[in-house]
Amino acid sequence: MRKRMIVLLAACILLLAACAGLAASDPLPAPDQPAAQAEEYEEPVYQFEETVAEEEYPASGGSVSARYSCRLLMLSVSNLDALDSEDAEAARQNVENFNSKMHSLMIDAVDAGQTMEELADGVESAAETYYDETEAHYFLTGQIVNIRLDNASYTGGAHPNRYAVSYLFDLEAGQFIDPLQVADNPESFHTSAVALLLEKAVAHPVFDSFWQDYPELIARWNEGTVLFDSEGMRAVYSPYVIAPYGMGDVELLLTWEELAPLIGEGGMERLGMQA
Repeated sequence: MRKRMIVLLAACILLLAACAGLAASDPLPAPDQPAAQAEEYEEPVYQFEETVAEEEYPASGGSVSARYSCRLLMLSVSNLDALDSEDAEAARQNVENFNSKMHSLMIDAVDAGQTMEELADGVESAAETYYDETEAHYFLTGQIVNIRLDNASYTGGAHPNRYAVSYLFDLEAGQFIDPLQVADNPESFHTSAVALLLEKAVAHPVFDSFWQDYPELIARWNEGTVLFDSEGMRAVYSPYVIAPYGMGDVELLLTWEELAPLIGEGGMERLGMQA
């Protein structure tokens, strides 16, 4: 009997030793220990910075005979180092393509501005300073960057001249695009938008002052100044394009509600809107 108890005691000691060894070498995870979370995906953070070129040309007596100013936008990415290799390369390409266009526009604007000195020198007594001014503004709708350039210049005469142009840059495609390219079906979008814009033209307050060929001008709406903003798609006609100077800018707006069936679900998504 005593021998049997000794054997049983020895077995218990061995079992306890084995359990202690298991606890020391192979700890079990706590039942409420959270699983390791996957690394969060980081998207490119684009930012725009103004770049300026300007100069004044003095006249006799300390006045300014001519001047020019060009304020454009350059693109950069604030978190480039945090992106994965594929996204970083796409972001770098976006920056290169966008800034290359802005650089080209800057060269053209400076060339135009520098002619102001020559024009002013050719006038014996200019009553006012000759000038050329260009300024850029941007608006982001979904993946589309809308750039509007407003130019105003004066080279004598009754009033300055001014005009607006637009550029649309697709951050997904990495290039500047035609407005039709935002739609699922560009051809259908063009035709349907013409019909709606003609209706808007007839209802415009200064319609009676439109040039007689306004239908042909509106039929080529995508070749002009087109912007997508918080209200919808805006076709902008600068003075003299569709009406006399005194009528100012003529803007025809298609609301997001009107655009939705024209550009499709994919188009609304590209522009950051719910269809």
